[in-house]
Amino acid sequence: MKYQKIKLANGSEYDIVPGGLRENDDTLTIIALMGKHILAEVDEETDNQTNTAKILLLNIEGEQEDIKKDYIYQTECRKVKDYAVGRESIDTGEKDEQENPITEYQEVKETVVFIELKKADIRKEVDTIKDSLGALLLNNLKEVQ
Repeated sequence: MKYQKIKLANGSEYDIVPGGLRENDDTLTIIALMGKHILAEVDEETDNQTNTAKILLLNIEGEQEDIKKDYIYQTECRKVKDYAVGRESIDTGEKDEQENPITEYQEVKETVVFIELKKADIRKEVDTIKDSLGALLLNNLKEVQ
């Protein structure tokens, strides 16, 4: 089965499960197959702002389809076992009245990683800078007196 992929700025690629890329407001949720990756590696790569500031979305042929930018804060990275990633048909070996093979569907389950990334909240950063400047000014005033 072929999957869409994301490619981080450091070149690492992750297979995305169907429906496994969700974007709303300032949050990007990625559900990727663990494959040969280990959780600590995924966590380290996606917790690095340089790697996640620009994420390429590749279609199943490997062609660039979209670019996700400015997701610099990782807020979640967790492993989930036995996550349903699709369905496959299985031939039961039986036939119906018209001699057509009878098939059943079975869920395909894999181990995945949920990664949640957020964009910077400029308002919070401005407030932090204001607070720091206020404290610095207050300290300077105390020293002058």
